[in-house]
Amino acid sequence: MNNLCVTVVVCCFLTTLIPNAAGQRCNGGVECITLNECTGLYNQLQRGTNAQLTRLLRSLHCGFQFDQPMICCPPQFKYDTTTSSYDPPPMSDQPYRPRPSDQASRNGNAESLLPKGKECGIQNNDRIVGGIGADIDEHPWLALIRYDKPMGSGFYCGGVLISSRYVMTAAHCVKGQDLPTNWRLSQVRLGEWNTSSINDCVMDDCAHPVQDVPVEETIAHEDYNPQDSNQHHDIALLRLARPAKFSDFVQPICLPVTPDTRNKRFEGYNMEVAGWGKTETRSQSDVKLKVTVPVVNTNECASVYNRVERQIIDKQLCAGGNAGQDSCRGDSGGALMGRTGAAQNWFAVGVVSYGPSPCGTPGWPGVYTRVGAYTDWILSKLRP
Repeated sequence: MNNLCVTVVVCCFLTTLIPNAAGQRCNGGVECITLNECTGLYNQLQRGTNAQLTRLLRSLHCGFQFDQPMICCPPQFKYDTTTSSYDPPPMSDQPYRPRPSDQASRNGNAESLLPKGKECGIQNNDRIVGGIGADIDEHPWLALIRYDKPMGSGFYCGGVLISSRYVMTAAHCVKGQDLPTNWRLSQVRLGEWNTSSINDCVMDDCAHPVQDVPVEETIAHEDYNPQDSNQHHDIALLRLARPAKFSDFVQPICLPVTPDTRNKRFEGYNMEVAGWGKTETRSQSDVKLKVTVPVVNTNECASVYNRVERQIIDKQLCAGGNAGQDSCRGDSGGALMGRTGAAQNWFAVGVVSYGPSPCGTPGWPGVYTRVGAYTDWILSKLRP
């Protein structure tokens, strides 16, 4: 039976099963969406119904959109449980009640929620050198961000894991002007290398299964304005619904928390950008890529962007500007990364914000949100 037939059968079943409850609201801010948007639950229903599933659907029903049944979709069912490595809890006969949010940490020690220097920015040393292909376990903090669309889903932004519960990305990946209003940021994928394969292996080195983790909360910087072409304050955090499991293929990156790294501009340093080239409007590579870019003088960068009436401020960094080498090789929302300290830990210097079109245009560096300028903001948003 093709997908169209399944959808018709499921909708007819539910239209008969549950009464119209138009106007009913969901508890705890849970979104009332059409059943096929609640991917995990919809896919369970496609595989067959039973008394327990029927009772659950009745308790979640919140109305109709035209002839499409709508439900209060629990977070654990917002993604496809048939492909995720996460097993949702058993369904209960009781109506869904979202758990109260964890209380924010008020002890003034938010840095304790971040990994320590020996626990972040660590990757193995057996690397491919001199190429644009990133090794299978290189930059294990890279994340892909999934969006649910009216027809299917896909990865269209990136980010970096900064702790077991938080991914840092760009605000334009959360509420950007180019982000369609009917897209819903739903999930983060960790531990990926080749998006076109189920099992990633290079010779006899195989990665663990990817971790697809639902997003519990999106936190865009309050001063970010998606209509402002300057893209100031282009930074956001994603709180994961459950902790990521660390391994050789999933690790957090360090943040600039010391006074020296918070204030440093890193001009003249060579940094790396890595990812799959995913943006809101472009898809480049199935396999993780990397590129080395020099951090350029901010005043010189500001002079370049003044030509197109864009203002570069102290809370931004510029890197690249060499022909064919730019953050197009990485992901929108991904990180500009460098090493520091005796242990040579990797840390996030910038967040990929915007750049010239076409990217890699000589003399036009990419623009990044300077993470050190937002360390206090990041710390203020973390909770256990």
